Amino acid sequence: MTTASHARRILLLEEPTWGGVHTMTRTLADALRAQGWQITALPWQQTQWPTLVSAAKQHDVIVATHNFGPTYCGAALKAITGKPLVSWVHGPLMDVLHEASASAVKKLWLKLLYKQVNQFVCVSRTTQNSLLSFIKLGKQQRCTVVPNGIAPMPEGQAIHVHAGHGGEGIPPLLLGYVGRLSAEKRPHLLLDTLRYLPEEAQLGIVGEGPMHRKMIHDGMDLMYQGRVHFLGKHPSGASLYKPWQMTLLTSRYEGCPMTALESLACGVPCVSLPIPAMRELYDLDAPYLLARGDAPVSLAEAVMTVLSLPQQQVRDDMARIVARHHIDGFVGNWQELLRTQMHR
Repeated sequence: MTTASHARRILLLEEPTWGGVHTMTRTLADALRAQGWQITALPWQQTQWPTLVSAAKQHDVIVATHNFGPTYCGAALKAITGKPLVSWVHGPLMDVLHEASASAVKKLWLKLLYKQVNQFVCVSRTTQNSLLSFIKLGKQQRCTVVPNGIAPMPEGQAIHVHAGHGGEGIPPLLLGYVGRLSAEKRPHLLLDTLRYLPEEAQLGIVGEGPMHRKMIHDGMDLMYQGRVHFLGKHPSGASLYKPWQMTLLTSRYEGCPMTALESLACGVPCVSLPIPAMRELYDLDAPYLLARGDAPVSLAEAVMTVLSLPQQQVRDDMARIVARHHIDGFVGNWQELLRTQMHR
């Protein structure tokens, strides 16, 4: 444990939003504090500029918790203070820029901005490969993969699950979705997937976003049948996953999705479309959690496959995946790279 007089001080520039990035920012801050580091987390958009500059001067390393807004702010603070800048890269950059229809000017500006970063931390090889296809690292720059880690999850706020009967005494098949209802998550595929599943299958959707209204409109028939339930936004916790027999992930792209890791940590299989990040996560231990194609019918078939497997096999396979993402390895890797920046 580091003594207070020799404490290593890290400034986290954060975006206080609901979702995996916020979860991991909180996880990192808490884990480093437990190891004796002094951590100051400031929301970069809501904090006055003089306060940000003063904080940067008083800390050893600046960590931008996302490679867009926080990194923009971090680069400016580095220019003023000379403190090393670490940029945490979550999603595959090329996919994110394509989804946002980023202009050539925006891409050029990003390439110039990223030259100011001392250390990139990518949450997966998928994310790293995408970043390195966009920029060429300078001689003094480093890029390291540190997969997201799972800390012990609090139970969290209970959610009300509308579980009807499947008819003829058949128990319902309860499925869940936890995430933002936005274009890159492709939540509309959830409705089509449900239509390929037996009538006893029901879906609880936890989250909000710009596609919420359209999903209600498109899923009106399923709502009338009692098969789809919109449950709103809830704080993170084990209670978001434990009511379900399986969770579904339909994203166009991911980095190292906390929804999948949290679901597995709660003992609930997360079935996904076969995007690169999920293949990286599942291929070694549980490839059956991946659909064989990108269509909703393929995701529905994967659900039925998981149901047909011995439960102990599925539990053991999920446990191995979770073990590779243990919080101790996560914080150990972060401490090593932060020390490296402090002693350069």
